[in-house]
This record gives sequence, structure tokens and C-alpha cells, in this order.
Amino acid sequence: MSGAAEAPGARRRPLEAPPERVADDLAALPPEPPPPAPKTGAGLGWLIGLAAAAGVGLLALDLWAFVEARFAASPVQGWAALVLVLALAAALGLLAWREWRGIRRLAAVEAVRGDPDRAAAAMEKDPRLVRPIAVWRGLVRGVNDPDRRAALFERHVLAPLDAEAERAIRRASMRMAGGVLILPSALLDTLWFAVQGLGLIRRIAAIYGLAPGAAATWRLARRVLGEAGAIGAADAVAAAAARAVGAIPGLADAGIAGVAAQRIARIGVLAKEACRPLGAATRKEER
Repeated sequence: MSGAAEAPGARRRPLEAPPERVADDLAALPPEPPPPAPKTGAGLGWLIGLAAAAGVGLLALDLWAFVEARFAASPVQGWAALVLVLALAAALGLLAWREWRGIRRLAAVEAVRGDPDRAAAAMEKDPRLVRPIAVWRGLVRGVNDPDRRAALFERHVLAPLDAEAERAIRRASMRMAGGVLILPSALLDTLWFAVQGLGLIRRIAAIYGLAPGAAATWRLARRVLGEAGAIGAADAVAAAAARAVGAIPGLADAGIAGVAAQRIARIGVLAKEACRPLGAATRKEER
């Protein structure tokens, strides 16, 4: 320890070391640990998976009870019911595969995200979009400002597609609500929701000429299946409660129809965000 204590506020002498030694010391330091990864929606994924499993379980029980009741009536009715159930499952499976294949045939939006020039090159393969993209190319000829090019792309190419996507979402919501009010069982409500959800994703992807990437498509499909299971479970519980207390089942169906329409609309909004090449419509339009 030094015999003379430093006075408070005294200036310390800088360390005298050659630059080569400082560089060597810095090189010898261990690398910094990577920053912690952000939390993912693992909890939400488990909830969606649980809802989907519950919906599938309710569907299986409903189908089993239906087939068993027909077998109890007569073997002919039982075998006919079994054949019809298997045919329905096969038809729905083929329909889901057709929707999925239709989505994957389109160009993935991740390849052109945020770049109007690359987006135009991918989207003009659709005959519907050739003219608006040609108009945009004429307007941006000689324009080097990326923000202005993107704003013009928003106004002349994406704005009509946004309006068409909104109309598709509204139509799907109305079809979903009407189906829940008309269909007689939670099984059919669940299947109707799954078909409407996957069809809406495909429709919005076709509107923009761009499909969500593999990860986004899987998230959207998982969301559809989870919501379908939740709607089917809620419908079954509401119908059972209505029968138990002697209430009118149609009142419970009206509430379920409103919830199902709102959930379909939310899936449509998420699909629109996933398929839109410039992300959400937050840019200021070029006047």
C-alpha cells in the first residue's frame, strides 16, 4: 500500500502500456455470452394444442356415439353410418390438402418482404395484377427514393388488394356465423370452422399473389385448428347446459356464432399481415 494517500478528487495517472499489449490483452478476453433469446409463445402454443386436442376428442366421441347408435338400431344403419363418417373424413382431409397445396404454390412472401421491386416481380405473374404493377412501374421510373417507391406501391398496387382482402374476411365471418346457426351439432361446427379458416388463408394468399412462409403457414394452420377445437368444445358445452336447464339451444348458438365469426375475422387479419409484402398498412401514402 502506498505511504501517501491520494487526495480526494486528485487526477489519476493513465496506465502506460503499449498499444500492442492492450490489443493482445483484449484478444485474450473470453467472448461475450450471447444475449438471452426472447421468450416465445410456448405457453400459447400449448394452450392452442390443448384446445385442438380437446376438440378432436369431442369430435371422436360424437362420431363414436353416432355410429354406435346406428349399429344399435340395425347393422345396416351402422355400416352405412360408418361408411358415411369415413367418407366425410376423407373428403375433409382432401379439402384441407387442396387448400394447403394451393397456398404453397404461390410465391413465399419472405423472399420479397419490404422490397416493392421484388414484390412486383413475384406478383405480376398473376394476370389480375399485371396492369396495376405496370402503372406503378411507369410512376416510379426515375424515382430513387425507396420510401416514395414503397408509398406508390402501397397506393396503386396494395390498396385495392387490401380492400378485396377485407371483403373476403367479412364474407368468411358471415358464412361462419350462419353455419353455426344452421348446423345441428358441435362436430359440424368444428369442421365448418376448420374449412372456413383454411379457405380464408388460401383466399387471402391468392389475393396478394404471395403465400406466407412455411413457419407462418404452420402458425396460421395451428391457430385455425386450435380455434376450431375451442369453438366445438364451447358449442358442445353450451348445448349440454341448455338441455340440462331447459333453455332454448338457439340462444346459446347465437353467442357461439358471434364468437366464431370474430375468431375467423382475427385469423383473416393475421393471414393478411403474413401475406402482405410490405407488412401492415402503416406507410404514409404518396399523394
